[in-house]
Amino acid sequence: MRTTTLENEKIEQFLSLIPSFPKSLERSFYEEETMKLFESFHKKELQEICGTTKEDSVRIDNIRKELTEIVKELLTKNDLDDSFKKYLAIEQEVENSFLGNQYIYVKQRTLTVKALYYHKTQNFDKALLFTIEATALIEYLIKQGIYTLCTRCFEQNKNISRIYFASNQIELGNKTANSLMHYLFNGEYNKGLFGNIFKNNFYWSKNPDVREYFAHEAFISIVESNVKSNLNNHLDFLPNEWNIDLNFGVDNPDRHIIYNWISVNKHLKNGNYEEYFDSLTSFFQQSYNKHYDILKIALLIDLTKLVIKLNIENKELITEKINEFFNHKISSNKSLHTTWIMKQSLYNQTRFSLEKSFF
Repeated sequence: MRTTTLENEKIEQFLSLIPSFPKSLERSFYEEETMKLFESFHKKELQEICGTTKEDSVRIDNIRKELTEIVKELLTKNDLDDSFKKYLAIEQEVENSFLGNQYIYVKQRTLTVKALYYHKTQNFDKALLFTIEATALIEYLIKQGIYTLCTRCFEQNKNISRIYFASNQIELGNKTANSLMHYLFNGEYNKGLFGNIFKNNFYWSKNPDVREYFAHEAFISIVESNVKSNLNNHLDFLPNEWNIDLNFGVDNPDRHIIYNWISVNKHLKNGNYEEYFDSLTSFFQQSYNKHYDILKIALLIDLTKLVIKLNIENKELITEKINEFFNHKISSNKSLHTTWIMKQSLYNQTRFSLEKSFF
C-alpha cells in the first residue's frame, strides 16, 4: 500500500505538533471525598450484614492489607512461588478463623488473589474458575444487602474478559468486555456477563458516582489488556470489536475522552485517514489525567502500524518523534513503553518484509 500526498501531509503535520502536545496531568483519578464516603457506607453494610465488631474489622483489614501486598508481588515479580506460599497461609487462616457471612466476605477477597496467581502463571482455566467462584460469593453478599460490593462484581467480569483475551479466546473477551461497558455506561443487560444482578436495574442505581468511576477505570484496564496481548502483532491494528458499537451519553469529561478515543479508532479502521489524523491530533492536544496514558500509547502503536502499512518515508524520524513523546509526555505505563522500544526491531523486520513485496 502506497501513501498519498494527503496522508504524507497529515503525518508531517502531526509530527510537527508533537513537541506542543501537553504532558499528562498528575492528579487523582477519583474524588477523594466520594471514595471516603463510599468506604464509610461499606463499613456500615459490613456491620449490618456480617455483624462485624471493631476487633473483626481489624482482623479483616489486616488480611486485606496482606492480600494487597501479595497482589503487588504477583504483578511485579517473576518468581511467584513465595508469594503463593504466603497466599496459602492466609487462605488457611481464613478457613480456621471466620464463620458465616464474615467467612464469605473474606473468602471472596482471597479467591480473587488466587485467580490472579493462576492468571499470571497462565493457568487460565483455574483463573477463570476461581474468578467465577468469587463472583458467586460476591453476588450472594450483595443480595444480603452489601450493595457496595457491586463494584467487586463489575471488577470480576472485567477480570474475566482479561482472562479470555490473555488466553486468546478473543470472541469471548470481546463479548464480556462489550456487555460490561454497555451495562456500566447505560444500565443495559447483554448476554456474556456473570451474575444475576446485571438483570436488575436496582443494583445499577446503587452508588452511581463510584460506578461511573469504575466504568472509566474498566475501559482503561481493558485497553491495557488489549495492548499487552497484541505487542507481538506488528501489523494488525489493535482490536476494537469490544468497543466499536458502544453508544452512551457523553455527560462528563471522562466519557468525552473515551468517546473521542473510540472515534479516532473508528476513522482508522474505516480508512478515513483525513478524519483520522484530524481527530488523532485533537486527542493529543488535550491535557488528560495520566491514567488515560494507555489510550495515547494504544493510538501511537496503531500509528506506527499505519506508517508501516502506508510505506511512508522517513519512518525512523517518525519513530524518534514518538519515542520523544513517550519519554517526556507520558507519565504512566513506562514498562509498556520499554517493551515497545524493545520490539521496534521486529516492527522494522515487518516493515522490511512489506517493502520488499512492493518491488
